[in-house]
Amino acid sequence: MIFRGELQAPQVNDLWQHRADWWQDDKLELSQVTTLDSAGLALLVKWAKAALARGATPQLVGASTDFYTLANLYGVASLFQSTPLTTEDA
Repeated sequence: MIFRGELQAPQVNDLWQHRADWWQDDKLELSQVTTLDSAGLALLVKWAKAALARGATPQLVGASTDFYTLANLYGVASLFQSTPLTTEDA
């Protein structure tokens, strides 16, 4: 699943309503996310915990340094495996 644009409270509500479309994915691409707030981070934490509960490793492709700054601030960065964006992912 590729997230695009803002990942803030209004978008999180929509993504939560449609989580059946992406919740089982073990890898999410964030390279096209322009803005992330604590609601977006909370959604990703819930997804990561669900992935871990089913024995998967939650991977974020192309997550920005801003994402990791926020994740570190909240103490949840260790939930995610960071994967660099490659030309195959684009």
